Amino acid sequence: MRESIQGTFHFHSTYSHDGRSSLGEIASTLKRRGFSFCIMTEHFEDFDAPKFGSYVQECGEVSRSSEFLLIPGMEVDLSGLHTIVFPVSNYEEIASISSEGKNNQRHLFKVLAHPSKYSSAAVAQHLDRYAIDGIELWNQQADGSHIPPMRFLETLKSRPRRNDYRYFFGCDIHNVRLTVANTISVSTAIPPTVGAISQALVQGAFVSRNLSTGIEYRNGVDPGDFDLWLRTLLERSYVRGRVLRTVRNSLKFFYRRLPPNVQHSLNDVKNFVRNKV
Repeated sequence: MRESIQGTFHFHSTYSHDGRSSLGEIASTLKRRGFSFCIMTEHFEDFDAPKFGSYVQECGEVSRSSEFLLIPGMEVDLSGLHTIVFPVSNYEEIASISSEGKNNQRHLFKVLAHPSKYSSAAVAQHLDRYAIDGIELWNQQADGSHIPPMRFLETLKSRPRRNDYRYFFGCDIHNVRLTVANTISVSTAIPPTVGAISQALVQGAFVSRNLSTGIEYRNGVDPGDFDLWLRTLLERSYVRGRVLRTVRNSLKFFYRRLPPNVQHSLNDVKNFVRNKV
């Protein structure tokens, strides 16, 4: 008997300019793989009010017809750093956050996305300025699936609130056919609704897990757990992860030297390679 239900965090559908899978395809594919819910994170710059309304409505319709919960969220650019906001239902609320950084609605949860892409100074300023609730500690597309972003993790040791954040392992997947390495799970006692799942994540009643390494972060446990957790990570060797990271960095070096139009045409290939290494 299962003690938890599995979900995914940070997914893009065809509502985003770089998404390749419809909401229906995401729901049916992830359900076949044993998942029960997915937090969608569409790019807010791709939306106006009517499209936003259609997106929220379709998330609800697909959830009801497929019996797989799609939680509508947005990936918002705040001063150059991407922040995931969920669960969303009102376009004006997200527009206010996007333009002014304001969040007076406590039902909205804000998670800093793929922080290893940014400088430690920028991350620190962002966390304080925008009252961030959670951090995407491991983004499988940005960081790879076989070794966590150790350099970034060590910068959190000096954060005074490091034990207060909710830590997510995210996917950042734009095509549901790609491998899901990072998951989140909640207790089966939690009703499979947008409100109940979101509240569990806000309260820290969830586990983030990387399937490739078995590494997990158990949110909501005793204070001081982050430091202990990080020490256990530093004791591991990550031989395969280090090899793949070298390959990944070499491919990234050559990719960045291609003309912009060539990079754009190879975007799907790039995402596939990143998903594998």
